[in-house]
Amino acid sequence: MDYNPLDSGMPQSSGFGSINIPGLDFEKGLDVFEGEMDDYVSALYSFLKNTPEVIEKLRGVTEENLPEYAVNVHGLKSISAWICAESIREGAAELEVLAKAGDFSAVAARNDTFLNETAGFINELKTTLENK
Repeated sequence: MDYNPLDSGMPQSSGFGSINIPGLDFEKGLDVFEGEMDDYVSALYSFLKNTPEVIEKLRGVTEENLPEYAVNVHGLKSISAWICAESIREGAAELEVLAKAGDFSAVAARNDTFLNETAGFINELKTTLENK
C-alpha cells in the first residue's frame, strides 16, 4: 500500500477515534495539529511513507560515515517529534548525541536494536491505520 496522504484513497479520518500504540503520544500529536484529525492522520501516513528511506540510510553505520549518520538520525528525530512518536524521538536523540560526539562504538552497539524497534513501531502504526 502506498502511503500518499494526498491520495484520495486515504481513509477518511472523521470518526477515526484514538490510536493506541506504545511510543506514540496520540493526544499530544492531535494537539500539535490543533485537533485537526485529518491533518494528523495525513502526517502519520507521511511518516509511514518517508521513514523507511531514512531507516535504510541508518543501516551499516561506520566510523567514516558517522557524520552523515548524525544528520540522518537527526532527521528521524525531527519527523518522529512531528507526529509525537516519543520513543523513536528519544532513541534518535540519544544516537544523535553519540554520533556527534564521535562515539562510534556506542552508536554501533545501539543502532540495530533502535532500528528494529523503529521498524516494529512502523509496522504497528501501518496495521492500525489500515484497520481504521
